[in-house]
Amino acid sequence: MPKIVDHDKQRQEMILECFELFSKKGFSNVTMREIANELNVSTGSLYHYFPTKNAIFHHMINYIVERDVKRVQKRILGTMSFAEKMITAGKVIEEDISYFQNLLLLTIDFFRHSENGNKEETFEFFVNHFIKAISLNLNIDEKMSKIIFSWMIGLVYCSLVVPKEYSFNDQTSYMTEMLSSHFKFF
Repeated sequence: MPKIVDHDKQRQEMILECFELFSKKGFSNVTMREIANELNVSTGSLYHYFPTKNAIFHHMINYIVERDVKRVQKRILGTMSFAEKMITAGKVIEEDISYFQNLLLLTIDFFRHSENGNKEETFEFFVNHFIKAISLNLNIDEKMSKIIFSWMIGLVYCSLVVPKEYSFNDQTSYMTEMLSSHFKFF
């Protein structure tokens, strides 16, 4: 009897392992052959699932964005106030800061070194999905969500380069206080 393979599950497992490899070596420093070796699959099998390294990255970003949004949503469900939701989202990021730092560095590396002419589309999905999730979960408009998203990306960056200067807890509290004092609807 032939072996039944769940291709979606196989693709998902490959994506997660690729994230680890890309995080260690950088997008530009990994070849398809190295990826296949790391995944313990033939290069033919790898190409069956992903025709290019850029395709791997695109699928990986889509999966990661969906997973990360769901992870934060789980934590802020309920009747929390805007301030509680902001602080909880900051805690989620702070608890897994090295992951978010690696994600930021990896996206920068991909953007700088990808020869894919459609790389902006990959990031449009990444950014727009987070912005829509912020808007929906905090019950704010997308303009304000863009500000919060940009601030969070900046905070992840600052926590990488000057970690002693930035506490997510403190920064989230400051941002929440600032937004609450300037906008009556919070």
